[in-house]
Amino acid sequence: MGVNKPKSGINKVLSVVLVFLFLLLFVYAPFAFFSAKDKFLYLKHKTEFVKQKVKVDSVEVIETGTHNTGSSSFYGYHLHYNNFRDRVTVISPEKNIIVSKQEAADFKHFNTIYDATPFYLPKNDSIYIWHHSKLQDRYATENQLQLSTSNFVWHIIVNGMILILVIWGLTWQIIQWVKLKREK
Repeated sequence: MGVNKPKSGINKVLSVVLVFLFLLLFVYAPFAFFSAKDKFLYLKHKTEFVKQKVKVDSVEVIETGTHNTGSSSFYGYHLHYNNFRDRVTVISPEKNIIVSKQEAADFKHFNTIYDATPFYLPKNDSIYIWHHSKLQDRYATENQLQLSTSNFVWHIIVNGMILILVIWGLTWQIIQWVKLKREK
């Protein structure tokens, strides 16, 4: 039987920080999985997307935040089309952490159009989208020739690493619990 040595202050702080980081990654893991899956599907079917011009039915401003304090933060826009059956979202890069370069460029493009003139003027009531029969549509600009998937591989790698860390952490913790159970 070994004697348990008391942990030093630095080790305690480091343990708390590591546990907090692990819990944060654990909470983010489902989002990482679905994000990696979506990015992989877009890469796999990149050449199957068709650029279409669609008439916008409505533009919905997305806000997030706490409503009981009365404050909210701007998130982006939902652009509804095809008689409100479909929508594409452009996300603001300002207050959102997880936005790719292409999503930021798409937002900037739409925002300049939206702010420049009233959106429902006859020549300013349509947008371009990348359409796929089975995957979610994505925003497109007039001069894009192909769906941009820049940084998708990087997103897949980062999200994959997060999932590996979470799986490793859970496995390690379960092994530790089994060892404690056997010692008792």
